[in-house]
Amino acid sequence: MKRLIAFSAALAMIYSIPAFAVYSETSEDTVISAEDTSAEEGGEEETDTTVWHVNFNEPAEAEMTDDTENREYSVLVINPGGEARGGTDKWDVQFRIRGISIEEGHDYRITYRISSDTEGSYYTKIGNLDSSTVGEAVAGEVWHNQFGISTITSYTEGTVQQDAETSYGSAWNNQKIGMGDTLNVTCNFKGIATIPEAEWSFFLGGAGATSASDCFAPGATVRFSNLTLTDLTTGETLVSGYAFNQSDVKGDINCDGKADVTDLSVMCLAMIGDLTLDDGQITICDVDESGKFDMADLAHYKSYLSGVRKEL
Repeated sequence: MKRLIAFSAALAMIYSIPAFAVYSETSEDTVISAEDTSAEEGGEEETDTTVWHVNFNEPAEAEMTDDTENREYSVLVINPGGEARGGTDKWDVQFRIRGISIEEGHDYRITYRISSDTEGSYYTKIGNLDSSTVGEAVAGEVWHNQFGISTITSYTEGTVQQDAETSYGSAWNNQKIGMGDTLNVTCNFKGIATIPEAEWSFFLGGAGATSASDCFAPGATVRFSNLTLTDLTTGETLVSGYAFNQSDVKGDINCDGKADVTDLSVMCLAMIGDLTLDDGQITICDVDESGKFDMADLAHYKSYLSGVRKEL
């Protein structure tokens, strides 16, 4: 209902303008990627782990769809695993990417958008592959969802949560997400250890020693986009998965390849405070190129869509 009210308000604006987690993949459980099970069957092919993929421990099971049309990754949790089902814990189902290098002392920025069709929770972290402690990186983690300065915006509830900077061991909790909710997350952090080969992973699995309940129930679909990791010290983009600012079309805020009323609706939602945009999106919203995003951009966009202005 709140989403409907917010969207209606946006349309009205348009027409009125002038705990401590350690996991290991060296256990007896077989790790199988939903993209490729030939390794277990004795085949030679292996999953490319340097791209986003799903990984799960039996009996857990999940499927990932690379939705190029909607510019997002969709993960279907078929069986979350967990102790009660003969699995281990929340890491029984993972959506992840490997091949990342983290340097101690470098500054980083991470962004992601996550949505779910059911109520649930998740844990996300960047760390080494075997969870061994490296210097100050407990369990090999240089970042997790309760570490660093994060801005989490709930599109459904319209609230912004500002996480204080915390130390490891004091906040290793999952991040909750409501049914039908979308979280747009931005976090800056400093590399506390050098990890030559790191992974960025989202834990979506079942209950266990570190999780009182399943992250997501069987049948849940979790969607991801705007997955970026940037080394602010060097300016290098380490990860970019359906980033918001990848479209070459002027005014294409949702990156669907066209500038239309959907993009204008996003602008209106942002203007009334029901949507928080990242820096890349704000730049795209500045369609009149005045150097700022304001009501003049809404009027400019509307005149283009109505045909008064031939070019955006």
